[in-house]
Amino acid sequence: MERPPPPPPPELGVTMVKDSKENEPTKEQPNSSGSSGRHVDMDEIHKDSESIYGDFDLYLAAKTGNDEMFRGHFESLASTTDQMDILRRRSPKGNTFLHLAAKHGNQNIVEYIAEKSPQLNMLRNSNGDTALHVAARAGHESVVKALLLNIKRRSEEEMKNLLWVANERGNTALHEALINGWESVATYLISLDHELSHYQNMKGEHAVYLAAKADFANCVALIFASSTDKERMTDLFKIKCPIQAAIMKKNKEELLDSYGRNILHLAALNGRSNVVSYILDNPDLEELINMEDTHGDRPLHLATKHWHPKIVNDLTWDKRVDIKLVNDMGMTALDIAEHYMPPYPEYRQRLTWAALRAAGTPRSMSREIRRLQSSEVGSSAETYKERVNTLLLVSTLVATVTFAAGFTMPGGYNSSSDRDPGIATMLRHIAFQMFVLCGAIAMYSSIVVDVVLIWAQLGDRTLILNALTLAEPLIVIALTMMSMAFTAGVYLVVSKLSWLGIVVFVMGAISLALLLLLLLPLCAPLTSSNRVYRYISYCLFCLLIFAATRYPKY
Repeated sequence: MERPPPPPPPELGVTMVKDSKENEPTKEQPNSSGSSGRHVDMDEIHKDSESIYGDFDLYLAAKTGNDEMFRGHFESLASTTDQMDILRRRSPKGNTFLHLAAKHGNQNIVEYIAEKSPQLNMLRNSNGDTALHVAARAGHESVVKALLLNIKRRSEEEMKNLLWVANERGNTALHEALINGWESVATYLISLDHELSHYQNMKGEHAVYLAAKADFANCVALIFASSTDKERMTDLFKIKCPIQAAIMKKNKEELLDSYGRNILHLAALNGRSNVVSYILDNPDLEELINMEDTHGDRPLHLATKHWHPKIVNDLTWDKRVDIKLVNDMGMTALDIAEHYMPPYPEYRQRLTWAALRAAGTPRSMSREIRRLQSSEVGSSAETYKERVNTLLLVSTLVATVTFAAGFTMPGGYNSSSDRDPGIATMLRHIAFQMFVLCGAIAMYSSIVVDVVLIWAQLGDRTLILNALTLAEPLIVIALTMMSMAFTAGVYLVVSKLSWLGIVVFVMGAISLALLLLLLLPLCAPLTSSNRVYRYISYCLFCLLIFAATRYPKY
């Protein structure tokens, strides 16, 4: 939800006068008194005691920045008139002395007025502009800072309220700075309140759209870096997309920051998958895909370096992305992943590496030689020891449980006086047959896993990897079969009570589905570059990305 702008203080409410010439340049004429350098807006002259022109010297001092003259005349008037009455005098356009000084960049006078009457910061003219709007539109950064620092000293909340004030066009001071091309002012305002960049004016324009339209790459980068709400950013892209603004300006290749990075570089670096998807789907932006920054890094390199597996996966599936390109250090994306991979990587780091391997990303020749030379040193079997021991424990438990179940048949056995003594009483029941088959498969699979993992205990890295490759699918089969055997056995003994049998069957089916959903990714060929395997494992890979990059809310 957008934050509503605060209303103007009621005690300062003054009837606003509309002026149809508000957007026209003001006409300036030489001062009738002949004073050099003094000009006056002739269409604003309205001399009476309630007007800003009631004391013409005070007006000229505010406009020309004559600090001493303004203070002298103001103190002289304040001896006979309430100072608040003086400072809230207006022109026909609703401008106060504070608006006038802010418009012309007279920082000292702005600070003096703001100290005398802080309430004037929130006072708007006939166009709904505060003094902050006027200063931001004119690009007077020092005045913008003076206004905000003055109010911040009293209250952080009041300062943020002032930032969120919108004029009649729905523009905040940030909108005005961006629309009129003042990047430094916009950057300063964003740094004070990051949420301000999500605010939309009446045209649906938000800060990132206007920044892209104005070629302010550093400003766009700041907004992306500071935004923590990905869903809101996605919604803004649907309304007014900043990439569309770059296209309209025909400068998509030149919208670069100080590191030579375009919008795709920044999106890949900051994990903005929605932006990456938009660019990949837009044929007009194809030239951005393989552009390099000042360090020779492409978007794929940056996404890899910052461990964004979804973006790496999306880029590697696009045939236009050249996965063989190297940066200035001679490193491909796979080289970067292996170079920055810690000894005990997080799962999203493993997924990033797996996406590159599955896409067939090569290593650079020079790094390939060094990798082969150092493979025995850098590839310690200790890394896999805990994994082997865990699988060995699980398989042993499965073998123990299923072995015991094989001699504890549901329904028992025929007695010696029966026709077939020692034979299971439920032998002809289909659920019993399912129980026996599933139990046997689980038993034999787990025994094979045990034997395979005994070979892994020899410590040879190649043996360990081959053993794990064989053991992982078998342990998945064993656990799945054990679950099905349990369901079949329980269903068999309660099937006479229909509703209970149905409940047991449904619970078993749900459990089996969840089990497969969790276990299949462990043995899926995620790193296989075979096209068929890639298509088969695509959904599993997306599920793993979701699990590895979704942080719970505590």
